[in-house]
Amino acid sequence: MIVSSLQNERGQVSLDYIIGITLFIVAFLFMYNLLTSLLLPFQLNADEVKPMAERASTVLVESSSGLAISESNPNVIDMDKVKQLNSDLNNSLIYDTKLKELGLSTTNINYNINVSLRYINNTLYPNPLMSSVPLLNAGKTPDESSNVGKITRIVYLSQYSQTLMLDVKVWL
Repeated sequence: MIVSSLQNERGQVSLDYIIGITLFIVAFLFMYNLLTSLLLPFQLNADEVKPMAERASTVLVESSSGLAISESNPNVIDMDKVKQLNSDLNNSLIYDTKLKELGLSTTNINYNINVSLRYINNTLYPNPLMSSVPLLNAGKTPDESSNVGKITRIVYLSQYSQTLMLDVKVWL
């Protein structure tokens, strides 16, 4: 009778072991997931550059203070404004002022920007007066280790009846 009683409890021990190990693994995975999600907000510039690139591109192509001919004609850009932006972003004295106008500079954080105008096949659009120089390829160049947010907008250059891509890159 004692022997049969022990044999019945052996199955219970195996079942207890399996349940215990399963609960331990589930608890471990839960803690791992919880701790990694707690540390995620402390990663520098995790996903903040993409919305900033979106903001800058919106100001450039939809606002008359950017490249747009008028606010009623978004994505239709003016050649003179494009030339002025190229000049401003390549001038180190005006660069910071332009960042403030685009909403990329605050008292705490200063973003960097690079703006280029390209054909649909991704080659730079040349200046019609000097074909060896691109019309718009301005701003700083991001380094390899930077987290870069890039937005591409389709625009229409009214003076030359060209449909082009405006690439806006933003990083810290």
